[in-house]
Amino acid sequence: MIDEFLTEARAYCKARNIKLATLGRYAVDDKELFPRLERGGQCYPRTMDRVRAYMAENPPAQTPEEATR
Repeated sequence: MIDEFLTEARAYCKARNIKLATLGRYAVDDKELFPRLERGGQCYPRTMDRVRAYMAENPPAQTPEEATR
């Protein structure tokens, strides 16, 4: 469950060109969330839901080429 969440977050961060810590700060005001998870930590499902909601509400910007497809 955490591994899948980390994979989603990494892909999102790569697409947005931001760090995982930045995503944690923006989504749940916790820049240590992802570093902690990468070290084997846990988080509540509601925290994952909040991060996923943030990612859905703030999709990576489309390039002009993607917008015309």
